[in-house]
Amino acid sequence: MGTYTKIKVIMLYTLNNAEYLAYMNSVLALLPPPSGGEEDRPDELSLDKEVQASGAPDIGLSKEFVNAMEKDVLALADVVDESRISQETAELHEKNRDNLVVYITTRISRAGTLPLEAERDAGKYLYKVIKPYIGIARLPVAQESAKIQGLLIDLRKDENISYVETLGLAAYLDELEKENNAYISLTSQRTQNRAANKKESGAVLRERIDGYYEDLVMLAQSYSVAVPSEAATAFVNNLNQLITETTTANNQRKKRSGSNGNGADDSERPGELSV
Repeated sequence: MGTYTKIKVIMLYTLNNAEYLAYMNSVLALLPPPSGGEEDRPDELSLDKEVQASGAPDIGLSKEFVNAMEKDVLALADVVDESRISQETAELHEKNRDNLVVYITTRISRAGTLPLEAERDAGKYLYKVIKPYIGIARLPVAQESAKIQGLLIDLRKDENISYVETLGLAAYLDELEKENNAYISLTSQRTQNRAANKKESGAVLRERIDGYYEDLVMLAQSYSVAVPSEAATAFVNNLNQLITETTTANNQRKKRSGSNGNGADDSERPGELSV
């Protein structure tokens, strides 16, 4: 059995965005300050001021290295948060408009068999109008947006208004128009923001942070052997514990996703960002 503790391997590409950020922030928070004053470290996952100012010499990290890595981790967090918020909002509007489209087309399709003659006549008449639009909720989002606009125009034509009112669909058409316009506006604004901000993609940032992490592990391992110190030993042990906990949590998350019938956590796909 060897004398020295070896840093464990972690498959970073298997981590989803939230796990990856949490892991890298934790690694930065573990860096030993040059004074060795671990008891003064902050509780939150952030760099000690002494580490920012001087680096972590006990494991061979310069302040330039540490600050460059932290800068990219912060940039990744910004990209991930922005992507998650805009994606969740877009998905909400998309789900609402899908539900409305399905309700409107189903209501009309089934109205042709209703016992009230007025509703039955309205259903039979409007079915010819909505027939080309049945199933549009399954179309790609851009096509769906255009099809919804066409559906609204057709159902609001003068010859169809009385039948729409008979089936009580006017309010649903108004709500569908609102949700569709909100979705179009949101996706358009998101595209403009990306063009204006020109942020680096999450994939590029993760690749660069991976490189920092590989160098950090190599230097920490080397210094713990060639220039042993309590700080270096403690960092290696703490990092191994973090790797164990992160890997365990990642495996549990994948098992839960699998048991729910999903191959991966759709909101946080491993190794990629929907930005």
